Amino acid sequence: MTKYGKTAATLLLSGALLLSGCGGGSSDNSTPAAAAPSNDQSQSASANTNAAQVLGTTTITTTTGQNIQVDRTANGFVFHGYEGKIVLLEVYGDTCPHCMAAIPSYNDIQARYANDVVVIALESYGSLTNASQQQYITVPKANTGNMFTFIRELTGYSLQAVPYLMILARDGSLVYQNVLADFPKAEIESYIQQLQ
Repeated sequence: MTKYGKTAATLLLSGALLLSGCGGGSSDNSTPAAAAPSNDQSQSASANTNAAQVLGTTTITTTTGQNIQVDRTANGFVFHGYEGKIVLLEVYGDTCPHCMAAIPSYNDIQARYANDVVVIALESYGSLTNASQQQYITVPKANTGNMFTFIRELTGYSLQAVPYLMILARDGSLVYQNVLADFPKAEIESYIQQLQ
């Protein structure tokens, strides 16, 4: 296959993946951001969490009333109170069937990796009709602060399709991003294990 044929095939596949989630539109976020670092890299990166230059700060408020300060850095986000944890940051809609189908997988990951992982779900539309099923941090759209702006600035993603998942390493740096039609649990757990 020629260079141009490969590029066209990649674009077609990216478009198919993007359109398989709820919503529509186009985005350039259908591939992992970078390979997950080795355990040694992850630990040394954790030591540099405080050294990252803060480009912006916002506060999100969870369904339980917890305020979480979030710093935007050049490489990702630092969630105060969860420094040193691997963060699975999901953007979802509460009537999106793909989003609802992923809830049990996120619940399982949060329970199995409670010491190392925090799952945070940012509602992009809806009225939290399914929040009681989520056994992880859930943030109503009205309480997301500047997070959607920060996400767009970092990744170019601007809510065209959900569910959208970002994985942040222990230092807050983005290592994975994708619009998901089906939750790739084995792939996500592989990232978590590499980042531990």
